[in-house]
Amino acid sequence: MRSETPEGDADDRQWIDHPSGFLALSGDNLRWRVPGLPGFIAYREYGRHLVSFGGVHGPADARGPLLDSLLAHATARGRRLLALQVRRPQVPLFAERGFTVNRFGSSYGVTLAGYSFRGTPKMKLRNKIKRAQAVLQVVEVGAELPRTAATFAALDAISRTWLAKKKKKEIEFMIGQLGGPADHERRIFVAQDAAACPVGFVTYVPVWGQHPGYLHDLTRKQPDAPVGTMELINSVALERLRGEGVGHLHFGFTPFIAAGDEPASASRLMARAVDLLARYGSAVYPAQTQASYKLKWGPDLVETEYLAGKPFSPRAVIDLLLLTRSL
Repeated sequence: MRSETPEGDADDRQWIDHPSGFLALSGDNLRWRVPGLPGFIAYREYGRHLVSFGGVHGPADARGPLLDSLLAHATARGRRLLALQVRRPQVPLFAERGFTVNRFGSSYGVTLAGYSFRGTPKMKLRNKIKRAQAVLQVVEVGAELPRTAATFAALDAISRTWLAKKKKKEIEFMIGQLGGPADHERRIFVAQDAAACPVGFVTYVPVWGQHPGYLHDLTRKQPDAPVGTMELINSVALERLRGEGVGHLHFGFTPFIAAGDEPASASRLMARAVDLLARYGSAVYPAQTQASYKLKWGPDLVETEYLAGKPFSPRAVIDLLLLTRSL
């Protein structure tokens, strides 16, 4: 059994069935494997924890042995395992091994076939798009906008300005990256003003599995970008993807916003903590704002994702917040 960095393992995508699964392939992650078994577990180490992402990526009969192997490795090293964004079908896999499993947040997505901007619920969305359309145009990197170092330098400048305005570090682990000119899988749509200067962008990365398509990932804009900039970018990207026959557009994971009952193995204390963060934790993550943006598109795919720990502890929460740079 071994852990390793992921370079050269493009075939791993065949095991991914998760709306945010592309993030598991980040070069900053390690991947745990067992010789002779298909699949892997993506994770990082922080403090006293190994923190995995997206559950176990592999066929059903390999998931248990893969998880057992990583658990044994963590125990041998005096570490605990914390699993983020576990999908509902894998909750029993973790619960059967003594994990405490709690609701952690929700992922949202839309089916592109037959998607429409019509209807009263999308009136405000249409108005924002129309306002931005009057002063901006949207282009795609590698299509209307050249995929050059200069292009990416301009986008990176927007990202740095955005972060400086927020007075926060870039969130890690559960969010994507800008990438570079050689990264052809990540699609980037950019809003430009009348002088062809970029004022904002959205990146989109592939989604595989049951609902294939793209994930609306990293979003950045200038502080003085016109109202509706992000909405305009996404509307153009949505229409282009639909025209290409792409099946789904996913909006990704929002922590702390989750409906439904807790699993039988849930911690009451953790459930209370997640509820409080949803209501009052905007300094940690603007969950309500993010959920509102995703809901305005009328998602027909809404899925609760889970957090699994063995055991949960205050130290687990601290390690998680520090790993993701939420603190």
